[in-house]
Amino acid sequence: MTHPKQNASILLVENDAVLRNEIRRHLQERGYDAVCAASQAEAEAWIGKQPFDLLITDLILEFSDSGFIICHHFRKAYPASRAILLSDVAAKTGMQFDLSGENGRLSWQEIKSRIPVLLRSSIMDQTIRMEQLDCLLSHLLS
Repeated sequence: MTHPKQNASILLVENDAVLRNEIRRHLQERGYDAVCAASQAEAEAWIGKQPFDLLITDLILEFSDSGFIICHHFRKAYPASRAILLSDVAAKTGMQFDLSGENGRLSWQEIKSRIPVLLRSSIMDQTIRMEQLDCLLSHLLS
């Protein structure tokens, strides 16, 4: 089993203060350096100020495409970085993501073909289980 990079630096972008604090606390308990932003503007202000290994961002912030824009700027600044997109888009729009593409959902292959910037990233439903986040962190940071 591979182990995640110790003391990895993570930029966490989430406009829900309760969820942001819960994730930040979880990351810090596992030894990650978590820098938080509550908006696209705050995230963009952090990008380039210090090196980050990983971006965790909500997909929909001030605008419906804020998460994609943040991811684009992040990947330009840190080409070898990884990203996790959080989304409650299913609750807001009815659109769902599914790795298998069954039941009329977008498959992972369809997502990657439509969003090239996310080729080395993961998308999570915003109903976060911390053990699921830990698995993604282990995979993306190893």
